[in-house]
Amino acid sequence: MINGKIIKAIIPARMTSSRLPGKVMLNICGKPVLQRVIERVRASKLLDGVVIATTINKDDDCIEEFCKIINCECFRGSENNVLERLIGAARATNTDIIVELTSDCPIIFSGHIDYLVNLHMQEYPYYDMTTNIEIRSFPRGFDLRIVNIEALEWSQKEIDAEIDLQHALTFIYLNPKGKLNYKVQNWIAPEGQNRPDLEITLDTIEDWELICFIYGFEEQGYNLELNCEQVISIIDNYPMMYKKVADIKRKNYFDELSECYTKQKNVEGAKKNEKVPNSNNRSRKTGVGNRTRKKPK
Repeated sequence: MINGKIIKAIIPARMTSSRLPGKVMLNICGKPVLQRVIERVRASKLLDGVVIATTINKDDDCIEEFCKIINCECFRGSENNVLERLIGAARATNTDIIVELTSDCPIIFSGHIDYLVNLHMQEYPYYDMTTNIEIRSFPRGFDLRIVNIEALEWSQKEIDAEIDLQHALTFIYLNPKGKLNYKVQNWIAPEGQNRPDLEITLDTIEDWELICFIYGFEEQGYNLELNCEQVISIIDNYPMMYKKVADIKRKNYFDELSECYTKQKNVEGAKKNEKVPNSNNRSRKTGVGNRTRKKPK
């Protein structure tokens, strides 16, 4: 808890992935993917807890049961409306500040979580979100977004595109309308970690093989918690292991979202800083909920 605010990681997870069904329970060096993610997040020194946000689908009963076994909080909600699920998970667990990451990032680094939490809370509540992906610099797989619950609830009232409900936080930092009313700060990767060309997420069998290979170094005792620079070093030293992953054609949801936004009726009005229907005409100067934005000294 910092300044009286409860800070928890909330991790959406489900079994029904379209490209690799059941991936969150695949085995990585003796433990399921979901457990690997949770353990690395729990290594954070600044979090008050970890919550798995899964769906009410019967297929995801096993996720809830597994969370009970490893003593991790679990919330169940809508499958397609991920934003609603995140908000429900936050409210059910009294979370004020959400650290959001996905369950297909088993190499997420707790040091990054602590750095971003510190950065966000230093100027709280000036920024609605602090992230490391608004401008891509870190390898994919180290993605983090920290958001205030109030901002998330305001965005839920303003969203008029289903795709923003599915991606949960994109309205705040990608949608032209949303960007008018929210303050976002982005952390650029420091030297040695600035490798946006790398993809280390779990989407295919090839990804799983690479991640198992990386975890093999952790098992051998080189480091009990591989950090970003070490993961990059392994990939650079074993280029043939990464080649299969590099050749995979992936769906770029940034491009998908951009195309969707250009089709929305009010995008041009938003770009020109005009008043936008359903936005409650909130000024960026006053910020979310008409609160005054005074940057801490």
